[in-house]
Amino acid sequence: MSPGTFFSALPVALAPLLPAELRAFDHRRGFGRLLKFDYGHPGVHYEAWHHTSTGRMEVGLHLEGAPQANQRVYELLRGRIVEVKRSLPHAELEPWDKGWFRLYETFRAPVLNAAALNGTAERLATYIQTLQPILGER
Repeated sequence: MSPGTFFSALPVALAPLLPAELRAFDHRRGFGRLLKFDYGHPGVHYEAWHHTSTGRMEVGLHLEGAPQANQRVYELLRGRIVEVKRSLPHAELEPWDKGWFRLYETFRAPVLNAAALNGTAERLATYIQTLQPILGER
């Protein structure tokens, strides 16, 4: 499957995996092989990023807004990490580039195919359902 086809199909595959109140996400393609999903705050977004060099897909929450806002959300997530890890056992929370943070995991996806699409949508749905209620507390 081409990257264009894969990333066009991802929002369609993701939406039915979410409860109705979380289906109204915005999405946009980034540079390369990635797609970002947000709920009105693009600096705080969920992301699917295919790393061709390693044959892995990254999914997670990226905090790429103002440094102080990023820090507040990072502290919120850090304080709830035990709870978060119950639903997202492979997630890692870390500082990342330019005062940003991310809570993410990667999984094997050497090619963009139906299995990678379904796995990506399922993992993103779990991230969104786990984290969006927490983010609503900020």
